[in-house]
Amino acid sequence: MWFFVILILVSVLLQVSVTTIPLVLLLFLNAVVVAKKTWIFPIAFLTGLALDILLLNPLGETSLFFVIFLFIILLYDKKFDIQTLPFVFLASFIGSFVYFIAFQISNIFVQSLISAAVATSSFYLLIQLNTFNIKGKARFNEA
Repeated sequence: MWFFVILILVSVLLQVSVTTIPLVLLLFLNAVVVAKKTWIFPIAFLTGLALDILLLNPLGETSLFFVIFLFIILLYDKKFDIQTLPFVFLASFIGSFVYFIAFQISNIFVQSLISAAVATSSFYLLIQLNTFNIKGKARFNEA
């Protein structure tokens, strides 16, 4: 849990100061796809409020976007297998594209492609780390 909080803080700091890519949105997308838990909603809402304050956006705009986007992703979980690389790529591309349109950020297509590549690669890394962790625990328990 602390690792997730540190990732949120780093993502917020990077998004506010360095890049326009919605790193926080991509982090929450990966969290929802992997965990499929509803406890992510209040954290996403509060993080969106913090982003609005730091980016001087109208209060609640980013929070509302995060919550609606994550809700739609969890709705797709009922019909499709969302824990795949193509789904993460497509969801992050569409989510970033809509985010850039909603918040009037330029170069939306290129930035959406970069966002999708970042989200997909981080999801792949997350899968590999989870597989490594499971294998490590299995070997440790056998000894």
